[in-house]
Amino acid sequence: MKTLSVLIGLDIQESVTIRKNSGRYLISDYKLREIVEKKEKVKAEVILIEPELPPRDKINIIKATKADVIDRTLLLLEVFESNAGSKEAKLQISLARSGHMLPLVREVLNNSKRGELPGFLAGGTYAIDKYYRQLRRQVAKTRRELEEIRIRRDILRERRRVSGLSLIAIIGYANAGKTTLFNLLTGSNKETSNKPFTTISPKVSLSNLGFLVIDTVGFVMNVPPEIIEAFYSTLEEIREADVLLLLLDSTEDLFLIEERVKQASVTLSNIESLYKPIVVALNKVEKTGRDDIEEKRAKLYQTCKSVFPMFVGLAKVSAKKGLGIDEMVNVIWKALNRKQAY
Repeated sequence: MKTLSVLIGLDIQESVTIRKNSGRYLISDYKLREIVEKKEKVKAEVILIEPELPPRDKINIIKATKADVIDRTLLLLEVFESNAGSKEAKLQISLARSGHMLPLVREVLNNSKRGELPGFLAGGTYAIDKYYRQLRRQVAKTRRELEEIRIRRDILRERRRVSGLSLIAIIGYANAGKTTLFNLLTGSNKETSNKPFTTISPKVSLSNLGFLVIDTVGFVMNVPPEIIEAFYSTLEEIREADVLLLLLDSTEDLFLIEERVKQASVTLSNIESLYKPIVVALNKVEKTGRDDIEEKRAKLYQTCKSVFPMFVGLAKVSAKKGLGIDEMVNVIWKALNRKQAY
């Protein structure tokens, strides 16, 4: 949450711990007072919420603090929006944001009908009801536009299938070096950055190795369902791939890397891509000590075997320096041969 907030220029000054009650997070009156006190203490203009709260709790926080309330889903969408270049990416972000806001606006509408209208969205029940209906129409319109793009993308996929070229999808988390590796394999000059989520729209290009490579949007730990739904057409490119290439940052702590591997398996399962041949590459080896990288490789190999049914192998690479690429490509060809055998 802190890393994401920095990306859109927010500086976290205070925090309040919220605990689960009966399996879900709830805001008690005591916690609400604590939030208000800390907000007043630092003169905060924005309240960030890490856990997903019920709409009623969000409304209570807005009423009590009179501040903008941004949860993790909206924060992610703000970050995505700062890098959205294509029409499809902008539509996907719009769909996710509108879909996420609908339950909140519905709760405001219910409150207004009970005479509990909060200060925001004021203007009476009619105005809120009108806004709610406009939001629903916007969601429907955006879905139609995305469907048109999906149909065009399907035509391109069919052309790729007819060409007989295999498709390798580079997947992984933000800042793992996916675009750098994509550029190395394809001779492209796609923009790279130390900022997360530089890639929002997928790009396919022919490598000099005889297969197509696609650079995909970065995975997110504990990704909200609204984002998976909105970016489904983009994630669909992963479903169409012949082999998945999961890129990991070897400079990260082993526990975090293992968590990323496990979360990646969940994401792939959610988009019906878990049973695809998968190659794992530990990137940035030029920044990692030899003993450290060997320990991580040995432990991650076992983790990958346990969570990926079609795990083929693991390679150590440096996309920046071009190290270990031959080893990785050999494992990719092994994965392609395995797919053809099924």
